[in-house]
Amino acid sequence: MRNGLSTIDVIIINYNSTDHLLRCLKSLFDASCGVAVQLFVHDNASKDNVDRVSSLFPQVRLTKNDHNLGFARGINNALKQGSAPYVLILNPDTIVHEGFFEPALKYMDNHRDVGIIGPRILDSDGAVQGSARSFPNLLTALFGRKSLLTKIFPDNPITRGNILTSRSDGMTPMDVDWVSGACMLVRRNAIQDVGAMDAHFFMYWEDADWCRRMWHKGWKVTYFPQSSIIHYVGVSSDKNVFRSVLEFHRSIYRLFKKHAQRPHSFLRPLVYWGLIYRFFFVLAFQSAGRLLRIGQRRPWYETAIDMQPSSPRIKVLRFIARLNVGGPSIHVHLLTTGLDGNRFDSALVTGKISPQEGDMSYLFEDSSETKPIIISELQREISPVMDLKAFLQIFRILRQKDPDIVHTHTAKAGTNARIAVMMHNLLRRKSTQTVHTFHGHVFEGYFSRSKSLSFVLIETLLAKSTDVIVAISRTQREDLSGKYRIAPAAKIKTIPLGFDLKPFLESNPLKGRFRQYLGLREDTLLIGIIGRLVPIKHHAMFFDAAKIFLAQNPEIMVQFVIVGDGELGEDLERYAKRKGLSKHIRFCGWRRDLPEIYADVDILALTSLNEGTPVSIIEAMASSTPVIATDAGGVFDLLGPQDGRPTYHGFTVCKRGVLCRKEDAIGFAKGLKYLVELDKVRREALVREARIFVEQAFSERRLLKDMESLYLDLMEKNRMKPPRSIS
Repeated sequence: MRNGLSTIDVIIINYNSTDHLLRCLKSLFDASCGVAVQLFVHDNASKDNVDRVSSLFPQVRLTKNDHNLGFARGINNALKQGSAPYVLILNPDTIVHEGFFEPALKYMDNHRDVGIIGPRILDSDGAVQGSARSFPNLLTALFGRKSLLTKIFPDNPITRGNILTSRSDGMTPMDVDWVSGACMLVRRNAIQDVGAMDAHFFMYWEDADWCRRMWHKGWKVTYFPQSSIIHYVGVSSDKNVFRSVLEFHRSIYRLFKKHAQRPHSFLRPLVYWGLIYRFFFVLAFQSAGRLLRIGQRRPWYETAIDMQPSSPRIKVLRFIARLNVGGPSIHVHLLTTGLDGNRFDSALVTGKISPQEGDMSYLFEDSSETKPIIISELQREISPVMDLKAFLQIFRILRQKDPDIVHTHTAKAGTNARIAVMMHNLLRRKSTQTVHTFHGHVFEGYFSRSKSLSFVLIETLLAKSTDVIVAISRTQREDLSGKYRIAPAAKIKTIPLGFDLKPFLESNPLKGRFRQYLGLREDTLLIGIIGRLVPIKHHAMFFDAAKIFLAQNPEIMVQFVIVGDGELGEDLERYAKRKGLSKHIRFCGWRRDLPEIYADVDILALTSLNEGTPVSIIEAMASSTPVIATDAGGVFDLLGPQDGRPTYHGFTVCKRGVLCRKEDAIGFAKGLKYLVELDKVRREALVREARIFVEQAFSERRLLKDMESLYLDLMEKNRMKPPRSIS
């Protein structure tokens, strides 16, 4: 509360800009310290899941229109819902800076004759937009803020007289003809006096009309640079260039008809046909610009805030098929949110989760600036129609983002995105670099031999156009270059995974919570397996080994816990029941409290047929939990070489855990018995060795440093390449 002001109404009209809207809402709440904000979002029949607003910001009053009402009509409908003395009208593609409200509201309180103020509006690169202007005249069409003649002759007196922000010293408020409707703070008393926006303006120029009417009624319009926002121009309108350009010209003609006085009113036919010709010219020019990415010189009136020269950030566009539970999702979240923001501009594109899979999109809940772009057609199941739609969506995103580097993860996203990059580079004469990370591979254990060979061939062909292939373990690199010959070793770089291991390294105080949840005594042996319930994880072998272990050790009180879910969930429950294991096995589903689980589990098991670098083993090691696992993929690199003791029948004791043969339930049961009987000194030495290893090898900082070095080297090599011929 300030000076008795209880609330300020904020109105946002959304149309297919929900990703930006969510960031805008977060910035609003962050900036609203000391001011009670009541938010009204009116959505004009968007198709980008606007219901996310209600789930993430339940305090927002969301109204969903069944068709596009336009900007002015949407504002007018929202004005009827509120009653606060001030109304902030805001575009969804904006970010409100901290400290926005206090100086603006104080100024309005102290200047009762001001009806509207408009803040300083910045581009995403810090340049000041020409948001405060003079009322348009006949020459504005030729020398407007973004017209062709202004781009050719930027320092001309006509544009200078139109763009009034150039006269501002950056601090002192000044009266202007009109301010942009992208952000304006309006006094409700002035609205009641002047009337709402003119709903005949579908979009564009309704703000200039409203400000002119304010002046006619004696209310001032003021440019107020002490408050500021960022505006990502044209997020909604860029989705339909034809409609955007058409409505712009319709509205400027309506504005002329409404306010033109004699003798200018006699020029109406000339203005009409002039705007018709201008419409076709602008439409052709903008379409060509979007297609060819025409470089444009920044006009004199868009003055950069920071005048120090700086290198442009490297744009990295990352693709992953889906954010299901597992290491790849954790990996891409860390890379998307953790890279140095001064040097890299990261974005993530992902697909749709299958109903049976656990969803890790919650990782991005606190990362408003890096929310993933969702392609619903990109999903696990193979469907020619859906896959083609996903490919076209990927190609469209490549055109929009124009990245320097595309980094793909997982097989399906890697295939679609790398083919799209090839076409993008060929058709648009670009040199976007490609990186693909193998988190595992589908060459063994997933499909029939003939299908597996076809996947090897596809990856071999894709590798020829991939600039760098990343393997996440030494063993995987040897498989890719030697066993399967996907690419020469020189093209494959080993970069192990990295994680925020702090919750697991500090999990000991959580001991007892998971046991309490399960209702188990402290002396009950707890053996856990954590992962997706899918064939490649081979949980059936875990149950077979459990059956053998129980039969051979009836004196041991033991419970086996299954953390995870997936397509085999019901089948595995039936399998455990047939084995007579129902009393000894607990299915826990997906859980986020993994540090609590590792703190209580006595042994972590893994029975996979194929793996990349299993995250559950790394997390268990960081939690000082002993590990037993099958020799699949990168497991050997985690457990390390033999510790010098003789090899036991069915299992091998390694430096950091116990290694078993795949599909050998008897050997796995023996390995479990070995770990159970391990004396305290040797057990502590084993888990200490494992803990030190993962803390050094899989740190978050190390991963980010390695990946940033890879990207920088890649861009430097690309810069040194000779220019491509355009003949």
